[in-house]
Amino acid sequence: MNSGTKRTVSLKTFIFSLIAVLLVGFMTAFAVAVNIYTAKLAGAGVGKTPSASKKDDKLEAAIELIKSSSYYDIDEETLIKSIFYGLSSTVGDNYAYYFNEEEFKALTADNTGDNQGVGISIIEDTVNDCIKVISVYEGSPAEKAGVRPGDRIVKVGIGENAEDVSSMSYEAAVKKLQGVSGTLAEFTVARGSDFSELIPFSILREHFTTQSVLYHVSTLDKGGKKIGIVKITNFDLTTPPQFDKAMDALIAEGCSYFVFDVRYNPGGDLASITAVLSRLLGTGDIVIRTKDRAGKEEVTYVKEVVYSEAGDYSTCTVRAADIGKYREAVYGKSAVLVNGSTASAAELFTSSLKDYKVSAIVGTKTFGKGSMQTIINLAYYGYSGAVKVTNKKYFPPLSEGYDGIGIEPDVTVELDEKLADRNIYDIEDSEDNQLIAAVEAIK
Repeated sequence: MNSGTKRTVSLKTFIFSLIAVLLVGFMTAFAVAVNIYTAKLAGAGVGKTPSASKKDDKLEAAIELIKSSSYYDIDEETLIKSIFYGLSSTVGDNYAYYFNEEEFKALTADNTGDNQGVGISIIEDTVNDCIKVISVYEGSPAEKAGVRPGDRIVKVGIGENAEDVSSMSYEAAVKKLQGVSGTLAEFTVARGSDFSELIPFSILREHFTTQSVLYHVSTLDKGGKKIGIVKITNFDLTTPPQFDKAMDALIAEGCSYFVFDVRYNPGGDLASITAVLSRLLGTGDIVIRTKDRAGKEEVTYVKEVVYSEAGDYSTCTVRAADIGKYREAVYGKSAVLVNGSTASAAELFTSSLKDYKVSAIVGTKTFGKGSMQTIINLAYYGYSGAVKVTNKKYFPPLSEGYDGIGIEPDVTVELDEKLADRNIYDIEDSEDNQLIAAVEAIK
């Protein structure tokens, strides 16, 4: 434990390392498509169920030979995990990865938005040596208990077990706040302009749905008209309905212009990004072009897509009424904010709105990931966990691919140096020079 030591992290690094959603989960960063090979998703029309082959027998024979030949006692499960870890690190695929069983379960839960905890997002407050609550998830245990955005967590634990956050590292404090459903999260927050009001909380952790879309009416305006800010943190299965809610609320508030903030958005699921783009584009517009190893090309268009209501992908259903529902509201009246950590599905979102001239693109050049990954559930072969491998390259609707290159914005604006050590969630609209430039770029 670092006594009294707090660290600052530059926004030039991947800022999501600073953001902790109080849950047990695993982020699937930089994956534009996640086809999980399980019977559950296959029934929803996503992925497929593979069949075992004779190669399994050869692998089993090799494992048995290694075990019987070794002088040392080799644990079979450890050996198998080592084989798959080695496979994912030596095949020349930068995105190949072996998930152990626990990580795979968390991966699946994370993509559906089903997580455990109290339901708050937090950042490190290095100025006040505490933890700042930046959002409280709707319907979460924290919301029910009365935790508010802006609260500062100054102690973890209550009573004799309370420890000052200032006396430990940010990571250690977060670890104490995390936990599974059915256990208690206990902490004390400081509230008020001078933080003089101390409020202890003892909250039973539950399952809750994460928020991938945050929104507000900006303190900025354009010609006296309101601007709606829609921040998409990633594209998972919660994103389409949350995007609808954000847009409907902002339009109801009278917003005439919109900024879609996908800075530090690592990507997500193809079905999710397709559903969101379908609301901003028109019938027959291209969402994505893909090419596999054999050179076979496929094109995905905006159209009706209906998933089983009982499946996880039901949130990504696109009906006729959804297609282009916000196009008139945002066409020529919006901007997309990007930076070097805007990747994968977030880049597809950016390039699509750029190609179809829906939005101006503002910020700095994006990450440059134009490849798709598939996740193979090894349970079908009698092994635990899953392996992620790259299965296709993908391209934006009308422009050239950006894999390894990134997307150049229409207006290039570096974040002000004086904000470099500030967390992006702790920057006010009026001081965010990239956001100000995005508003100015809207015609």
